[in-house]
Amino acid sequence: MSACGGAGRAVPAKDASVSRDVAQDVAQSVFEVGPDSPAQDQRDGAGDGGGDLDASAPPNDVSEEVSVIAPGGPCKFLFCEDFESVTPGSPPDPAIWTRTTNDIVVDTTDGALGTKKALHITVVNGFKYIREKKTIPAMGTSFYGRVWFRIDRRPLEKPNGLFHWTLVSADELDDYLQGKLIRLGGHIEGDLTNWLRFNFQTHGNPGETGLDDRSAVLDTKKWYCAEFYDSLPDQEARTWLDGTERTALHWKNSVPGYTFPASISQMSFGWAESHGINTPWEVWVDEIVLDTKKIGCGN
Repeated sequence: MSACGGAGRAVPAKDASVSRDVAQDVAQSVFEVGPDSPAQDQRDGAGDGGGDLDASAPPNDVSEEVSVIAPGGPCKFLFCEDFESVTPGSPPDPAIWTRTTNDIVVDTTDGALGTKKALHITVVNGFKYIREKKTIPAMGTSFYGRVWFRIDRRPLEKPNGLFHWTLVSADELDDYLQGKLIRLGGHIEGDLTNWLRFNFQTHGNPGETGLDDRSAVLDTKKWYCAEFYDSLPDQEARTWLDGTERTALHWKNSVPGYTFPASISQMSFGWAESHGINTPWEVWVDEIVLDTKKIGCGN
């Protein structure tokens, strides 16, 4: 684990630069695509907005130099968690994270950017999260986040209406069953496709609402990079998948009568299923970052 801002240890810098021709052969690397674009990871290809770097692309499509930062390298942000220092079969650092259940552990099945270490979660109903509070004061009320995730198994049965899962939640209160929750997750409905959804749970009146992106369809056995921006005072939330903003999920005072909380208590990462299922979700979560600036997919 690499953490800055007083949470955990910082790893010494080991940055390097390579040409874009060489970069295509560098496994698990960070690729800066243009001066203002988020990084593109080449592992497994990418979903919407992803894909491999094309060495034949015109010079204005990619920068001439691409930055490669070694996994487990320096944390350039307020908070980083790559699980690289966690012993397989153990929980993430208890000095930083709390778990909702004791079966949430790091294993070596697969990893997004570093070694094969990542957080492994299997859930049927309810939620299994790791939660972090130490970075909240430094984050303020407008912040960015990033998390890689991989779905290996999803419910096999047809939903009775829908399945509703959550990957990330910015929680107003310590009690996840109370207060307002700004969440990123998805739905599986009658056509059995699995797509992204921004969700705002109020636990009050008015009730739960959100925005759908039915074109952001997720496959199994593939790593995805999800980024988010939440601005509480501006009543705004934005979402990126594999470096491309999903504009259908851009919340900006989108539903009358709904207001974001004035502050949050914690950030929750993991997996939750809000509707009844018989067969489990099995997912891996990795490379969590929080900051007050845009992060990208590879750092």
